[in-house]
Amino acid sequence: MKIKRLVYNALVLLLVAGCATMDKSECREADWQIIGLEDGARGRLVSYIGNHREACAEHGVTPDLASYERGHANGIRQFCTDSNGFRQGRAGRSYNGVCPAGLQGRFLAAYETGRELYQLSFEINRLQRDVSGMQDELAALTEQHQGVETMLVSAALSVKDRKTLLDRFKQLQSQIAGLEIDIRDFELEAARRQGEYDVLNAAHGY
Repeated sequence: MKIKRLVYNALVLLLVAGCATMDKSECREADWQIIGLEDGARGRLVSYIGNHREACAEHGVTPDLASYERGHANGIRQFCTDSNGFRQGRAGRSYNGVCPAGLQGRFLAAYETGRELYQLSFEINRLQRDVSGMQDELAALTEQHQGVETMLVSAALSVKDRKTLLDRFKQLQSQIAGLEIDIRDFELEAARRQGEYDVLNAAHGY
């Protein structure tokens, strides 16, 4: 029982430590302007200081809001560029409206281009995975089809068994034909999306 309690306490401590944005030494030695700059450059809202306030409260340290805000404003200017907007969108990251009005227009235009590339890439990968899965299914059906064909031509069968095998043969034949059509359609769609991706990627200029 004692060992279980020790393990539980250790897990709690790990979880608490994992949630804290800053530890004791970081709180006491903090340069709040630099911290604000780093948070802004990561696209965090100025309200993120609340996380630092909570982490540092238990160590008796209160963040310097004015210094943090000065740093944050500079960090936001680093974050809210068109090139970074493109990178954020291309990586599929969400945008929380952190950019001020004067910077948001160009950032969002680039972000939307990056986001479109992200979506196209996602769809291409999904289609390729689907094709791969269908090809595996096609291989399995083809193997079954060949097995049934072998039995039909080589085995001494009753009329009833031959009819059953013949029905199965035709069913597999139909499934294979349908799957081949689906694979071709999915490959064409993937190629179309890849073309869109290539054109957009070549034209973005970021």
